[in-house]
Amino acid sequence: MGGTNPYSLFLILILLILGMDPDCEKKLGTAKDLVEKVSTTLSNMKNGAKSLQTDVEDMHFMLLNMRQPGGS
Repeated sequence: MGGTNPYSLFLILILLILGMDPDCEKKLGTAKDLVEKVSTTLSNMKNGAKSLQTDVEDMHFMLLNMRQPGGS
């Protein structure tokens, strides 16, 4: 038992506890839905941050061109 990962033991304990709960499937389904929604939200935030960064870089480039003589 010396080479057993403690996280695996913890996961087994949690699964045993959940297995004794009659509403286990419903609770796990709710948890799965929550994780999926959090994942979608984080993905949307990441895409929004990338878009914002692109717009800020474009604005910075435009402002630099305005400061230079002969810039458009």
